[in-house]
Amino acid sequence: LAATTATSLSRPYRGYMSATFLAAASRRRQDAASQAGPGPSSLPAGFLPLPVVDGATLTYERFLREYALPRQPCLITNLGPSWRAREWSAEYLLAHEGVDQTHRVHMADGPPQEAKERRTTVGKALEAVRRAGGRPVYLSAWDYVRGNSGALQADFDVPRYFERAPAWLRENVVLGNAATDMKWLYIGTAGSGSETHVDTNLTSAWLWVAAGEKEWVCAHGGDHELLTSGSGSRAFGYKDDDDDGGAPLPDLFARDLFEAWPHARSARLYRGVQRAGDVCYNPSRCVHAVRNLGGPAGVVTSLTHNFVDASNLADVAADATRSINEELLPMARSLKPRSFLKSLAKSLRIEREALVAALVELPQLLSDERLEEVVACAAAGAEPDSRAADGGAAAGPDGVARLLRAELHGRMAAVRP
Repeated sequence: LAATTATSLSRPYRGYMSATFLAAASRRRQDAASQAGPGPSSLPAGFLPLPVVDGATLTYERFLREYALPRQPCLITNLGPSWRAREWSAEYLLAHEGVDQTHRVHMADGPPQEAKERRTTVGKALEAVRRAGGRPVYLSAWDYVRGNSGALQADFDVPRYFERAPAWLRENVVLGNAATDMKWLYIGTAGSGSETHVDTNLTSAWLWVAAGEKEWVCAHGGDHELLTSGSGSRAFGYKDDDDDGGAPLPDLFARDLFEAWPHARSARLYRGVQRAGDVCYNPSRCVHAVRNLGGPAGVVTSLTHNFVDASNLADVAADATRSINEELLPMARSLKPRSFLKSLAKSLRIEREALVAALVELPQLLSDERLEEVVACAAAGAEPDSRAADGGAAAGPDGVARLLRAELHGRMAAVRP
């Protein structure tokens, strides 16, 4: 919700970190390094290998215990080998009857640190990718569902680890309307990419590559404050053009990263290459950056969905609470009620009546009954895990529900009403 408001308030610089805080972060990094073991010889010093897990054998329970709940980024292989989306390319999308080529999108020309953004149509952006001639160009964050190209969803299935949420949660505008507004395609040539950022609304994301390769640097979600301290609104998914005076986030691909941003030495920074058919999972609060390495005809084609479910609802609710208290309420107090509702409804692209209904529902949004529904939806159909953490019988849906219930209620206790 913060990303849709017209006005953001300045936040104090939070660059100071106590010696105790930094020491604890360093210990976590050392523990992660000892567990990861030696990485490939090509891995630059200071980075940990991005964990890789086989999607053919990974159960939902193990995914929760080892990745989602600890906020650990990873690569998941062997997903979608038979999806029609494996055929995606600029040519395929230009010929697809379900693609609205007139929808306006952002196109970036140049490498991430120097890219110049411009507005154009989907059709012109796809043609620009085809004719790039080796130049870094990037059709980034094509909101294909919002942009009348939702027919592309028939070309793939959402992997079983993600988006396990009831419709009212996926469609809630206060929490981002993930069902419509957090589904994107990214199509770019070698050398293009995305600068360091945090995903909107503190949601989690899964990104699947249809063709080509990407290189990632992903921080452990537990090191969010370490890497975003003093960055102001960028810590919550704002872009640099929404500047509120905060410091820039570290350039995670910079050669002088650890000299320019000394605090990054204490962070758990994972680096790895994603190939076609792999998913890169970025948990809530994960600071990350990505580069396109190239692919067929030099183009990398990928799909990204951000989502909110039982695994990250507390983080998303905390961000919504912050946005309401720090941005929306001051904005509401400075405007007349009708003007405020009209402005907010326009930015959210919904009818005013729907916005009013969502705001009225806020006090009940995270009631015990609603939280139980979120847990039940996530746990439904969870397959037994032969690698049960306690060495006992495989948990299945009941065990997954207990795990999620305990984690969710514990984390929600820290969310300010």
